[in-house]
Amino acid sequence: MGLVDLLDGVETRDDLVRFLGEAIADLSEGGPSWENTSLEDFLEALAGWLQDMPGVFANRGEPVPDQPDWKLVARMIMAARTYE
Repeated sequence: MGLVDLLDGVETRDDLVRFLGEAIADLSEGGPSWENTSLEDFLEALAGWLQDMPGVFANRGEPVPDQPDWKLVARMIMAARTYE
């Protein structure tokens, strides 16, 4: 099962833990979907995505969540893999 499939199923803390385990494995195996492979690049991309998050949600026609949930945390991680 790929990261996108796991992302869709993230509802609980345990789901997020499984998702993170798969993300680590994907990165370790040189997954082609990872552009930000250093911790510094990943955290910079994560911060950028969080700053731009209102626009991301607006482009999707979705409201920005008042409080993050487990799936949003997983979405942040997915975005930070490639966000510039």
